[in-house]
Amino acid sequence: YSNKMRKAFLFRILYLTGFCLVLMNVHLYAQDTIRVMQYNLLRYGESNQPPSTKNPLLSTIINYVKPDIFGCNEFSATADYAQNVLTGALNINGETKWKRCKLSKAGVDASLTNTLFYNSNKFELISQDTVSKVQREITAFNLFYKDSNLVQTKDTIFFTVIVLHLKAANGSAEAATRAAETQQVSRYMKKFTKPRNVLIMGDYNIYTHTELAYQNLIADTNLMGRFYDPLNKPGAWNNNGSFSAIHTQSTHSATGGSFSGGGMDDRFDIMLATKSIISDSLKVRILPNTYIPVGNDGLHFNLALTDLPANTSVPSTVLGSLYNMSDHLPIRADFVFTPTKPAVQGLSLQAIQFSQQIQVANPVKNNLEIHFSANLLNQIINLKIYNQSGQLVESQKIATANSDFQSTPTVSLPEGIYLLRFENKAGLSVIKKVAKY
Repeated sequence: YSNKMRKAFLFRILYLTGFCLVLMNVHLYAQDTIRVMQYNLLRYGESNQPPSTKNPLLSTIINYVKPDIFGCNEFSATADYAQNVLTGALNINGETKWKRCKLSKAGVDASLTNTLFYNSNKFELISQDTVSKVQREITAFNLFYKDSNLVQTKDTIFFTVIVLHLKAANGSAEAATRAAETQQVSRYMKKFTKPRNVLIMGDYNIYTHTELAYQNLIADTNLMGRFYDPLNKPGAWNNNGSFSAIHTQSTHSATGGSFSGGGMDDRFDIMLATKSIISDSLKVRILPNTYIPVGNDGLHFNLALTDLPANTSVPSTVLGSLYNMSDHLPIRADFVFTPTKPAVQGLSLQAIQFSQQIQVANPVKNNLEIHFSANLLNQIINLKIYNQSGQLVESQKIATANSDFQSTPTVSLPEGIYLLRFENKAGLSVIKKVAKY
């Protein structure tokens, strides 16, 4: 090699080593993706819906969806059937991580109850609050995330899940009862003076977004208590083919054996979230495009789930389990938890925070997907991409108008490992490593 080549080679080695040291010292924030599932179990425990029939079906669905938090409607109140689910469908085949909350029973209609199950490796239950007793009890389950660095940081993420099952039927009296139920939710939320990560989910039995029960939640004048629909699909959902992809009831075309008929034509099962989850302001955010009705391919409007055309959105065993388990479909969504990490010696707090506020999907195939936290919106971020040899292969300025940014690099990059350097106008920078395949 010539001296010039040796110097260039040494420069690249030193440059890459420096990058690697930065990556080691930044001690990038560990994130955890949490999956939440909500499901109406269809009168679990009644004579024609016994645990012996239900549990194998539910176990198949759970093994496919793999939730960390699992909210349920419609346990028969004749016994504590949540224990049957815990020991017969969740903690089986050597699994021990699942814990359960108490059944909700208070209310005018105590025949059907709700509860919540959670992955105890990741969450612990703090308390369980009664929110409403107007019809069936609406319950708030207050959890905290079990961060491995909790001892050092003395900080964690609090996450409240409210499970509801509103009054059924499409009459004015039933709509008035539903409105009274969600009014109680609003009153419960009003006692909080600071934003909170709250998810409210269950069987709403609502037919249109204009119904007062729904408006009580999404248009509450108390901003602490206002909820947002992650799907953002307002409309008259009932028997409307325009919303076929988000319908959750009914899996059956014919009525019988406790199953409602009519095919897929209602959006009864819904998740709503507080602003902090939508805007990523309290260390929890919902992942785009992960909120789905499991098993709904959008092609079975007014049809049974198993009717033609063949439903290939889930494996056939899962499809059969969904059909036979309930006349509702479960809904699920993914949430990113970003806990506080201990401060790293030698790095400023600003640099650590800047690192936390930029998240990059990894690995990368075509589009580079970047998420910026709310604190970085409406700024200009400089991005430089280097290959493993330390060569600059791409440079661009990103205007962070939206939290989620997608970019196709102008240079056609081959497969390999790349280092992404983000820098803001204050000179703070962070390095992210991605693999392109």
